[in-house]
Amino acid sequence: MGSVNRDHPNIGPRLTIVDGEGRTIARLGGEAGPGLEPGKFIAPHGLAVDARGDIYVGEVSYTEYPRLFTKPIPWRMRSLQKLQKLD
Repeated sequence: MGSVNRDHPNIGPRLTIVDGEGRTIARLGGEAGPGLEPGKFIAPHGLAVDARGDIYVGEVSYTEYPRLFTKPIPWRMRSLQKLQKLD
C-alpha cells in the first residue's frame, strides 16, 4: 500500500460510514483491494451525498492506477462513481 496505509495495511481503498457517535454503519469497497468494478475503488479522494442519500465518490484513479496495476491504464477509467441508496 502507499505511504498513508503503510502502518495499517488492511485499510485498503474503501469508505467507512459512521454515525454521529463514531460507530461504523457500513463499509464500501476495499475488501479485496483496489478495483474498477462497481462498488470498488482505486483511490477514493472526495465524497458527496445528495438529498436522496446517494453517495458520489471522486477518485484520483489516473494517478494511482499505474502504482497499483501492471496493466496499461484503461481507455475509459472513471474518476467519479455514484453509489445509489437502496430502500
